[in-house]
Amino acid sequence: MYRIKVYYSLAMILLLSGTMLAGDIKINFSTSNINDARKLASQEGKLIFVDFYADWCTPCKWMEQTTFADEEVVKTLNGNFIAVKANIDEAEGYDLKNAFEVRYLPTMLIFNSEGQLLDRVEETLSPRKLLELLEKYNAPEHKKVVKYDFNTSPTQAKRAQSESMKQTASEYTKYFDEPQKNDVFRVQVGVFQRHEGANEMVKTLQQLFVEQVTVTNELKNGVPVYKVRLGQFTTQSEAENFKNTLKNEYNMIGIVI
Repeated sequence: MYRIKVYYSLAMILLLSGTMLAGDIKINFSTSNINDARKLASQEGKLIFVDFYADWCTPCKWMEQTTFADEEVVKTLNGNFIAVKANIDEAEGYDLKNAFEVRYLPTMLIFNSEGQLLDRVEETLSPRKLLELLEKYNAPEHKKVVKYDFNTSPTQAKRAQSESMKQTASEYTKYFDEPQKNDVFRVQVGVFQRHEGANEMVKTLQQLFVEQVTVTNELKNGVPVYKVRLGQFTTQSEAENFKNTLKNEYNMIGIVI
């Protein structure tokens, strides 16, 4: 009986220790500005991950509690990225939001080690989806160690890095403001004020259809809105046909986006 109690106690200690250790694993989000992140990335040969959020943003809180708490996500970001969290309600985050025309939350940006923008995501991501995104760019060609030239002072190098990031923001803003031709068409079938409502509809759609289901977030009068979209079509006519099928066979009203 004594041995059983000892083994049980040891097992409980190990279990609790493991739980505490797992809970201590966190993403090393940098509090530095984007130019400091750029410098670190170039020195360490890492990518840059920027997460835009606000304290009032419900999907941002959901990602904080689930996606950013996932062990594999934490390991991938800490090992290969300089991670920056930008609160749009604070001065530095607000300036960064304006520089990159951030209009929806959450928004995530990925840069290579040289400060060039690789991708922009404007939706809530599960741990699996974020890992897929991170691994997509976690490649040697995007991670280069940049060393200062003997004839370049650190001040000059920092100024050049700053100009590089400004140029990246300027180029992206120009692209973002130009009318873009749709490469993918989807059918929007629901708009919700609560994230939970959107999730319920997603579960239902996934049981009925093989088409991809996505949720996008937008701010309307300062309030987040969740839009559920179905399918991924290369032409508008295909999307229109699918929309008609939804109406005729499932009595479901949608609009092509």
